[in-house]
This record gives sequence, C-alpha cells and structure tokens, in this order.
Amino acid sequence: MAIDSHMHINSVVLDNNQLYIDDINKNPNIESVINVGLNIKTSLESIEISKTNPKFYSSVGIHPLYIENQDVNTLYDLANNIKVVAIGEIGFDNGKNNFEDQKKYLVRQIEIANELKLPVIIHSNNSNEKIVDIFRAHVKPKYGCVFHCFQPDFDTLKYIINEGFYISFAGKITYKTAKKSIEIARLIPDDLFIVETDSPYISIEPFRNEINKSSNIKYIINKLSEVKEKSYEEIENITMENTKRLFKRMK
Repeated sequence: MAIDSHMHINSVVLDNNQLYIDDINKNPNIESVINVGLNIKTSLESIEISKTNPKFYSSVGIHPLYIENQDVNTLYDLANNIKVVAIGEIGFDNGKNNFEDQKKYLVRQIEIANELKLPVIIHSNNSNEKIVDIFRAHVKPKYGCVFHCFQPDFDTLKYIINEGFYISFAGKITYKTAKKSIEIARLIPDDLFIVETDSPYISIEPFRNEINKSSNIKYIINKLSEVKEKSYEEIENITMENTKRLFKRMK
C-alpha cells in the first residue's frame, strides 16, 4: 500500500470531488492521503473531508499565492483537529512580486508550526534559495519539513540532507526531461524522501494533460524503484515509513 503525501481533493479544478474521494476510499492500494490546504477556506474543507473519510488526513496553511485577507492565527484552532498532520503548504512563489508579504506569512506559519510541534510542507516555486535564507536568518522548522514537489537544486539538496529534512517526488520524475530530478533521486538517502501526486495537478507521463489522481502514485513509486534499483515494494514501504515518521499524527 502507498501514501499520497500531498494532494488537493477540494481543488476548484474538480467538478465532482466526491467521485475522486470515493475512488481513493475504494482503492486497496492506497493506505491514506494528505489533503493539503491552500488558505483558510480550503483548510477548513480539508478537515471536514477527513472527519468522514478515514483514509484522509489534512494539512492547514496559507499558500504564498493566496495570502490576501487571510488570518494566519486561525491556524491555531484548525490545527487542533487530530487529523491535521502539518502546517502547509507554505513558502514562496515567484508568480507574484510581493516578496515581503510572502516572507511575513512564511515566517509566522513556521513559528506556529514550531509552537504546535507540527512539521511544515514547503512550496518553493523557483525559490529554494529564499526558503533556505529564511531558515538560516529568521526561523527554522523544529519538527520536520518537506519540500513538496522538489525542484531539483543540488545546493539546496545538500542543505536538506544536512538538516534531516525531506523532499517529495511527484509526477515530474516520470517525464523524459527529468534528468536532474533523477540524479537527485539517486543522491537522496533512503530515509529522506516521500512521494506525492499533487492531484489533480502535475499529471504523470502516461496521462499528460489529464486530471491527475492519487491512484497514479504507483507510477511515481515505479519510477523511483528503477532509479534507486530497488523493488516496487521496497520503495512503497520506504516512503510509507518516511511519511509516518515525518507526519507523526498519522496512524
């Protein structure tokens, strides 16, 4: 069985998210998923979904592209729910030129995660260096950190390994152009990587330009098994163990 460590079942992209929820609930090859919040509204929705669907866990956070009119202190109450396993996704995105505002929200959310003893899920769109600078100069996660859908960067990888943080591989590793990501996969220690679909985004190679599903996690695991020269079952077990070690509230 596999864990999809990062997906968005309540995305606006999906016309009928109950259909995709049922698909996960009925899939014997998926043990659980983490439904990731992008703002207060989607974080609340994620918690409600997790209450009635045992395979679903939640993270709550304010994505750097959606920081307008968001009360970051609301995360204290949201994170009290037992099925909330992390603060995220949080970070930087170069899609908007509001660096100082993004920085303020990132720093505050890491502080909240540290107070609540929760790990953080980092979004870093061409911003790995900025994230590391924040960790070094302002505040660093104390209870775990994963760079989701890690954009290959050898300097940041070295920092992540030294800190005992994690990286997450998504569908892009299945692409023919993913040579740098494949090299990263060869270098990352077995105890510091997990897998995700980022569903409904980042479709995998056989289904480019289609709605991505959590069931496609098998293609990512299969690619990693090839790259790391291990069996599918080994990678499946390694990533499940790593995910539960990082997100300690997961059963």
